[in-house]
Amino acid sequence: AGDVPDDIAGASLKRIRSNAFRDLVPEEDDASRHGWCSIQDPMDVDLDHEKVFWNEYLSLGMRIDTWVIPKPLLTAHLRTAEAAMLERKGMERIGKKAKAELKLMVLRKLRRQLVPSTKSVDLVWNTRTHVACFFSQSARIHLLVQELFEKTFGLRLVPESPGTAAERWGF
Repeated sequence: AGDVPDDIAGASLKRIRSNAFRDLVPEEDDASRHGWCSIQDPMDVDLDHEKVFWNEYLSLGMRIDTWVIPKPLLTAHLRTAEAAMLERKGMERIGKKAKAELKLMVLRKLRRQLVPSTKSVDLVWNTRTHVACFFSQSARIHLLVQELFEKTFGLRLVPESPGTAAERWGF
């Protein structure tokens, strides 16, 4: 829904590039990040006209990276760090604020040792018929795709239903 520019390729490539996926960094607090990538290779975020536009189709992948640190691993490292801090400072207990800071430090340390989990969802938009299809059953992924699509193209995605299909076909 919205006004689709006649020259969608020329009007949107810069915005697609500005919303391309950026790698997660262990020192940042983000636990997850998403952005556009090549539909052919989720690791390829250097998007150009040939990778995105095919005739009347705009084809993109949405890459989602998430830090997945197993709870038992985090708990074990946190226990070790707490014991070391108690011994070093000669204390019996750690306060709530210090515990939160210690957990953040342990998370960052573990993130430097691990690789984020990567997921990719394909999006194909027929710019002539104005129908966009993406391929996921997850409600969370639907929201992420809608948010990124609206941010990139300034258009609102309207979920397909019998009513919207009938309207599109002129019934």
